[in-house]
Amino acid sequence: MKIFLSRSLFKITFLLILNSVFFAQAFAQTSATVYHPNPVIGVVDGKPVTFEDVRNKKANDLSQQLYQQLSIQLIEFAVEKLAEKHPEIELTSQKEITLKEIITVYEQNNLQERGTLDQLRPQIEQYLEQQVRGQHLMNQYSLALQQGWIVSHLEAPSDFLLTGNIKTAYMRGNKNASVILLEYSDFQCPFCGKVQNTISKLIENYQDRVAFGYRHFPLAFHQEADEAAIAAECAREQDKFEEIHQLLYENPKAQTLDDLKEYAREIKIKSPAKFDQCLDSERYRGLVNQDMKDGAELGITGTPGFFVGLFDSKSGEIQGEVLSGAQPYSTFKQTLDKYLSRR
Repeated sequence: MKIFLSRSLFKITFLLILNSVFFAQAFAQTSATVYHPNPVIGVVDGKPVTFEDVRNKKANDLSQQLYQQLSIQLIEFAVEKLAEKHPEIELTSQKEITLKEIITVYEQNNLQERGTLDQLRPQIEQYLEQQVRGQHLMNQYSLALQQGWIVSHLEAPSDFLLTGNIKTAYMRGNKNASVILLEYSDFQCPFCGKVQNTISKLIENYQDRVAFGYRHFPLAFHQEADEAAIAAECAREQDKFEEIHQLLYENPKAQTLDDLKEYAREIKIKSPAKFDQCLDSERYRGLVNQDMKDGAELGITGTPGFFVGLFDSKSGEIQGEVLSGAQPYSTFKQTLDKYLSRR
């Protein structure tokens, strides 16, 4: 998290607090009033249509955002109102930010590349102040719940799991694992190249517990990305997928047909002639197109995109969620650990 570049610093900090166990316990104290978890939103041909009937990833993301925003607004509104009547409720925290805390944030977030401590100190201090305020409001809200001064009707949306399949994905890690991270990437995408070190670290740390798959998603504005994807499959024919995979990400701007044939020889492919014929005939064009179609159906619109979830190695079926972009290691770890705990 680039703390000193955020425009919505308080919102981001508050959302981090909202996602904690403390928040879940606080909002669990709702009233006895029962609301239908799957409301009817219309009637078609005389039959009711519910939210679950039409819920997709976009609708689910919006409902999650609405829930989080309403949670923030309720906390702030409730604490401010109660402070007018109950002296036990304090609007401001008495905690002061220390230099040691500022230095810790500076060092732990590797901010040295972005400026000196003196240059970034005001922004780090602002971040910490907002963090303290968010935690303080949560503490006051929890106190009010315990006293019975607040009753919350907010409930988080139910889990929404997409269903997909690995199909022809190239697999690494434990192929029989019950959890998978399936990557959709483009060999000419700079962010895809950047995330490869993170993926390698994940494979190293989760190799016995998680399956790792790779499918192609060449973007239309990367002129040679689809040929590079086909070349990777041609190399896979001769058990050289990982070798050419690494070379392609190291050379995203040099992926002409001649370049691709040269890479095949550089990795000492068994039969260069067979590779050339495979590439020239575009043997795996259909496979690459199917990867793109399946990725788009999951809701992947850019690269890198990841499908993370529970995995049935026999059928290849996945039930999970989409992560977009070159996420940090911690985000992947949190998501993988969540599904590992559900096995």
